[in-house]
Amino acid sequence: MSQTFGASTTAEEVVSTFADRVKGRVFLVTGPTPGGTGDATVRALATGSPAALLLVGRSPAKFTPTVDFIRSTNPSIVVKVYTVDLGSIAAVRAGAQKILEENERVDVIINSAGIMGGPLRLTGDGIEQCFAVAHLGHFLLTNLLLPALRKSDEPRVVNLTSAGHANGTGDYSDINFKNKDYAWEASYAQAKLANVHFSKCLAARGITSYSIHPGVIWGTSLAHELSAEDKTKLAGFVKQYNLLVKTASQGASTSMVAALDPTFAKDAPGAQNGSFMMDCAVAPPLCEAANNKEMAEALWKVSEELVGQKFTV
Repeated sequence: MSQTFGASTTAEEVVSTFADRVKGRVFLVTGPTPGGTGDATVRALATGSPAALLLVGRSPAKFTPTVDFIRSTNPSIVVKVYTVDLGSIAAVRAGAQKILEENERVDVIINSAGIMGGPLRLTGDGIEQCFAVAHLGHFLLTNLLLPALRKSDEPRVVNLTSAGHANGTGDYSDINFKNKDYAWEASYAQAKLANVHFSKCLAARGITSYSIHPGVIWGTSLAHELSAEDKTKLAGFVKQYNLLVKTASQGASTSMVAALDPTFAKDAPGAQNGSFMMDCAVAPPLCEAANNKEMAEALWKVSEELVGQKFTV
């Protein structure tokens, strides 16, 4: 059914089509900041009568308009907000523990939080900030929540990446830029390629997972640290790859297809579990490294080392 969707499809249209696959289910979304794709994702899901929406982020006060929208749309939806700094390993562990204590089952995880731009910054754990927030925090959170995810009849994990992964090298041996010059574009590409590789690793371990490029959505808080010169560079990249500018709801539509469309279930005929998606369909990754299984597994190993825990999915 996904062939009826495209670049201009909205998240609400996808949810309406697959309302029976939303109703009564539990969805966890990271980074639902107002105006962004995470927020649009949550608002669209609210129209489909899920059992619960779990909102995860560093600044829950920002989610108040989103929570108010959910409750006004359908007061029967259970809404839970969790304060989790994805750039802190300890905070992710504490947040995951609380989520597991309060929720027996999670059906779908949509990892949409991320940052871009700014100077080189290390987290309190000594990890480059963009990589830590956009990938490592999600890697740890998702793996820690597997006990709840496994209780779903069809668990899925959707990782928001970006066409920016096109400039990723797949070399995760120097994520902190100790032996190479730092540039925000390089750190962003590294993190976004990691999102692509993480979905491939989950798929290889039997979990339905897709990485998705939402499209170019101007005006969100994601690029608030970019200078005018940086934004000019970004506009050039958008033109180079002929990327479409979308509304937040149009950007969230691909997440909804990846999360809900039965033709993308891991055992569905012709399903390409672990694939990269854009405009509501599977698409070729934008760099050769994205399909490199050895690089993907190297990322998994590096991620385990950074969080100090091995995971058997």
